[in-house]
Amino acid sequence: MLKLFYRMVVVLLAPCLMLPAIAETNPPAAKVDPQMAVYRWALKTGNVDAFAEWIGRSDVWGEEFTNNESWENIRNPGWLIKPWSEWVKSRAGRRLIYGLPMLTGGWDGNGPKQGVIGKGLAVSLAEGAKGTYNEHYRVLAESLVKAGLGETILRPGWEFNGGWYTWRASKNPEAFAEFWRQIVKTMRSVKGAEKLQFCWNPALGWQQFPSDKAWPGDEFVDYVGVDVYDDSWAKDTYPIPENATAEEALARRKKAWNEVIYGGSFGLKQWSKFAKDHHKPLAIPEWGVSDRPDHHGGLDNPYFIEQMHAFITDPANNVAWHCYFDVQAPDGKHQLSPGKSGTEKIEFPKAAARFKELFGKSK
Repeated sequence: MLKLFYRMVVVLLAPCLMLPAIAETNPPAAKVDPQMAVYRWALKTGNVDAFAEWIGRSDVWGEEFTNNESWENIRNPGWLIKPWSEWVKSRAGRRLIYGLPMLTGGWDGNGPKQGVIGKGLAVSLAEGAKGTYNEHYRVLAESLVKAGLGETILRPGWEFNGGWYTWRASKNPEAFAEFWRQIVKTMRSVKGAEKLQFCWNPALGWQQFPSDKAWPGDEFVDYVGVDVYDDSWAKDTYPIPENATAEEALARRKKAWNEVIYGGSFGLKQWSKFAKDHHKPLAIPEWGVSDRPDHHGGLDNPYFIEQMHAFITDPANNVAWHCYFDVQAPDGKHQLSPGKSGTEKIEFPKAAARFKELFGKSK
């Protein structure tokens, strides 16, 4: 009788004994909302405000570039600094992101043809690595501090891994890295410039060489930045054939994202890991949909907007800030907003609507 009782207990408990252990699961990390910025042409602070109003945010930062026609223009571009100083001071929380040339003059390296300083003298990364140009960057730091722009984020020698700027680094990445260190040390040494920050900023992809060869060292970088456009030269991506169905176009856009923009060599996935390995936040100083003259852009692509939003807001990628390149540039059209007048033609209506839906947020 006792044996029968034990057999009955075992039979009754058997289903419970065979239940798998309940795995402990962590809830997914909450999405983040990194700082947004916009580029809306040179000296167009009003355009930045119009973009902020369109997107429904009051906290949008501005991005600007100075040209490299002369050393005077790099040292103290008062014509550019003054309006941005006024804009930053007019509302708490505003900040300037500043594209800073590392060499003056044309692509050939023959030096500036304008101004007085160094006119006609060839320029090079090697000379910059020796400290030859440090004085120009010291004066710039003093100019920024004096104008109340001592918290500016600087992008010295942006997109250095490409072949299109005077400071292209493919032939001498070691000199680029040392020149970078010279600039950072020089500017940080200026009283009041302690809050200037420096974004090391290649373009997406392999380009002319593996850009990590020009890494200047963790102590000289505040942000790892990468510029991202919806461009691709991979097979069966772009150009999208004119007679492609919506399904075919989407398949090409997904392939461009998965195999080039996100998953390709020196794509976003790799840069996210690189920044993490160097204990730096990631930034995206330029990004946008793309309609290129050579047709290698993804055109009106809301899928790209969705994927960029997912990447930017994923806390695992630690994106600190991002800047939408909201202009119709000669080498590619990217504009989503209707401009200051509210009447500018929108070439990418589907992408614009998705961008506003995902990134718009009243504050």
